[in-house]
Amino acid sequence: MRIALIAPLVTPIAQPFVGGAQALVAELATGLHRDGHQVTLFAREGSILPDIVIEQIAVPESVVPARFSGPPQERPADAGFFAQANLFLDLFLRLKQRQHEFDLVHAHAFDWPAFACSTLLDQIPVVHTIHLPAVTPEINDCLRVLNQQGHPLTLVTVSQACAQSYADYTPFDRVIYNGLNLSAIPYQEEVATDAPLLFAGRITPEKGVEDAIAIAEQAGVRLLLAGGIYDEDYYQQRIKPRIQGNQVHYLGQLPHADLWRLMGQARALLFPISWEEPFGLAAVEAMATGTPIIAYQRGAAAEVLANGETGFLVTPGDIAGAVKAVHNLHTLSRARCRAHVERHFSLQSMLTAYEQLYYSLCPKA
Repeated sequence: MRIALIAPLVTPIAQPFVGGAQALVAELATGLHRDGHQVTLFAREGSILPDIVIEQIAVPESVVPARFSGPPQERPADAGFFAQANLFLDLFLRLKQRQHEFDLVHAHAFDWPAFACSTLLDQIPVVHTIHLPAVTPEINDCLRVLNQQGHPLTLVTVSQACAQSYADYTPFDRVIYNGLNLSAIPYQEEVATDAPLLFAGRITPEKGVEDAIAIAEQAGVRLLLAGGIYDEDYYQQRIKPRIQGNQVHYLGQLPHADLWRLMGQARALLFPISWEEPFGLAAVEAMATGTPIIAYQRGAAAEVLANGETGFLVTPGDIAGAVKAVHNLHTLSRARCRAHVERHFSLQSMLTAYEQLYYSLCPKA
């Protein structure tokens, strides 16, 4: 098939990836190409994927990632919003003129203009994968309007929990879990007796960095932080003052290979999320290396890990419960963690699900 993939425009699709959506787009593009499809990726300037045709989009510096740590609120109609809106308008108008070049368009951008402007395409199917919960009112309302008007967009999301968050606005056509190329992720059978705990994710309030630090401190175990600083003010005011001595170390944002090696050397990944996590790719990556998860029971956490087998689910905010889980990690099997990912979250399973969806929409392709 001839597939146009539209990436989120807030960051390039290049290592190290800012978040799970960017990593997913890279894996999907590469996997579809390997399966023999003709893939064209529309992404921000600076995107790099070997063997993939990339149409680079110049994006002004005013277009920056949104923040999701506060209560749901509409994004401000500032210069960045309008710049991005015009980028999507231009992109979909160009795709409208080029519809004969593609069998299908698959968008991954979580932006109001991406949904609204995609309605310009009237000759080929349009699929949107939504990687975030219903945290942005203008997008929720846009999806509600599209659903009420019967517009033939195909909506996919990455967990049942994420789909449920949109229940008041729109149904979803499919839930397709993110998948990993497990051949690239090394499995580690054993870790050192003094192995540290690990937090891996963007440094932003909703990811629960502060609770991860508190859990490690109360458990008396070293903590490594790995991830890009998504919210500079939050890092400077709330996190940096707590990085001191030998207890907490911040390693920055790491390429995949380095991150996976680090994950395999940790006794557990701390995942004390403070929002309705739509999937949790870092947790799946850690389990693939054999490392169990200690997570707050929010969002898709219960779908991603098997409680008592590949990790522990803890009541949100229960630091003491998470500390107890740290001391019970010896009861878990690292081999079972890897097998769980192989069974439920392989790259091939994800590719097969998307390919089946594509062919159902384009039976003559």
